Amino acid sequence: MNQLPSILFLVSSPLPARLLRIFQKGAQVEVELGSDLLTLLTSELRLSKQGIEKIQTIFWQGKPVDDLAQCVTTENGELALSAALPGLVGACLRRGGVWSALRDSISHQGKRISERGKRGLITIKLFNFMLQEVGPLLLNRGVIVTKEAFVELCNSTFLWDQVIRVSSEEKQLTKDEMREFLNKTDINHFKLLVSQTPE
Repeated sequence: MNQLPSILFLVSSPLPARLLRIFQKGAQVEVELGSDLLTLLTSELRLSKQGIEKIQTIFWQGKPVDDLAQCVTTENGELALSAALPGLVGACLRRGGVWSALRDSISHQGKRISERGKRGLITIKLFNFMLQEVGPLLLNRGVIVTKEAFVELCNSTFLWDQVIRVSSEEKQLTKDEMREFLNKTDINHFKLLVSQTPE
């Protein structure tokens, strides 16, 4: 995997909502491939048992997942995490719910793939309460975003109200320098890391 330029944001607490919204479209994260989703959430993303219980709806490759231990990560896969969704549809999609049998034909059935130990990228999407619950953990460990998403992020006035410092490769950048760099560079992906000051 090629080394991508890293951009570090230091922001004041609470974490700006604009930063968290990048997960609605999805951001890439480097993980161990071949591990099951339960291992991914606990070992890689450092979620507690209580945190995992709050994730009521999980999709892997567009299919609802009930058994986290039977669903394994693969290169370029897509994981979507959500709190409980409203209505009958939400009840059917809820993992392990009493209505889950109604969607058996579209549920992820799980299969083992021999990629264990290899590192690779998956896309993670977050919705509703999961933005606040999981988003800060991902931003702190670093996510990969497209240049387009990064430009859109840097054009947000509300974001800069909370930015204390921006640096790349240990060089501090002003807002204008950051925008100028993005306008001139041919690089299409960046690694974004976000730290926040104590509340």
